Amino acid sequence: MNYKINTNIGVVREENQDRATVIDNNIGTLALLCDGMGGHFGGSLAASITINTFSHEMESLPNDKKHIFEWFKNVIKQCKNNMITEAGNDAMKKDMGTTVTAAIIYKNTKDIFIFNIGDSRTYIFDGLLHQITVDHNLMNYYIIEENMSEFQAAKLPGAAALTSALGPNKKTNIEAFTIDYSNEKRTIILTSDGIHDYITKPNFEMIVSGSGNLSEKTDQLINQAIRGESTDNLTIIMLEVE
Repeated sequence: MNYKINTNIGVVREENQDRATVIDNNIGTLALLCDGMGGHFGGSLAASITINTFSHEMESLPNDKKHIFEWFKNVIKQCKNNMITEAGNDAMKKDMGTTVTAAIIYKNTKDIFIFNIGDSRTYIFDGLLHQITVDHNLMNYYIIEENMSEFQAAKLPGAAALTSALGPNKKTNIEAFTIDYSNEKRTIILTSDGIHDYITKPNFEMIVSGSGNLSEKTDQLINQAIRGESTDNLTIIMLEVE
């Protein structure tokens, strides 16, 4: 499976708290991106613990896709337990947190399973760019729960504040999606908000549909977001599925 992981510290942050990996075994492939929560002590630690826990637990990926949602939920629970153990009695570490977005492709099915916690995103490109995940933030909470318009909700103070994250003391909501990729080629794209918040969808789509290879496209997306005055770390996974 052809893929590229690209990450950049950006032009503002002193540390890159993003983490990303692609793990392949004889059952399936996992693409996983975590954005350690900026402004919180241990954001990079929370992201690293999540990556390491999933890397270990991929050995137990169920053969039957019917059990994939339960498996993912249990691994997230293990991530949280590992963070609690790491934090111990350290109050600052207990505030650690990370977003999680993931795509799992089974080798014997035509399904892509996508999971989301927070405001990192997973997209599918099939000639057009489709955002699959929905950001877990106050803006979308008011749009979904209070029937506000996007224009109204975006103007609320703290509209980008997360309503879900993974951490010892964080409220964690897991959202799941299933995509049928049939026999056509698909590109799965995972991004941290340092990219997708600073690039327009038309520019995003134009770069992904261009003629370059995955390495060139990920470089272009990061550079475009930096030109768009990104103030965050920037991380992207692009993975081609046939």
